[in-house]
Amino acid sequence: MDVQEVKYCIERVKGGDTDAFGSLVNAHKDMVFTVCLRMLTSEADAEEAAQDVFVKAFRSIGSFQAKAKFSTWLYRITYNHCISVIRKKVKMIDLVEEIPEGKVDEGEMNGLESISAEERSKYLKLAIESLAETDAVVVTLFYYDELSLEEIAGVTGLSSSNIRIKLHRSRKLMYQVICKNLKSEVSSIQ
Repeated sequence: MDVQEVKYCIERVKGGDTDAFGSLVNAHKDMVFTVCLRMLTSEADAEEAAQDVFVKAFRSIGSFQAKAKFSTWLYRITYNHCISVIRKKVKMIDLVEEIPEGKVDEGEMNGLESISAEERSKYLKLAIESLAETDAVVVTLFYYDELSLEEIAGVTGLSSSNIRIKLHRSRKLMYQVICKNLKSEVSSIQ
């Protein structure tokens, strides 16, 4: 759905046409579910959260002023809702996870190029799942949804420099997880 179609649907919803909201849901449901799943890790929780996000978006679409893209506004609602769900479950969330600094041996990753795309996807999924919820969302928004640092800042409320740090630390941690999984895979074959 292009920008003009999104604007048209939003105006129709604001005008009372509730069916037009279905088009917005269809265009953004995968993105919302993916963010929910990355943050909540449970498919059932993610499905429930995604439904709640769309209910919240529908109820507050009248306040949408198009200062940012609709998808950014919806990301923000999704992110905030998932943080609320996590806080209810955990009571407290550590948004900055310290990762021990260490030199990364780039020679270890040569094996990643020689495996199938399906296996690569499996290793990347495991690596993303090893991240803290917020870090996993930042990685997903940056690499999979290709949002800019400024757009991610708008969604998460973090500064661009904090996002850069999270991306750097997340890449290092993901690299370590992938190396560990590749090593264990290779040693189980031998």
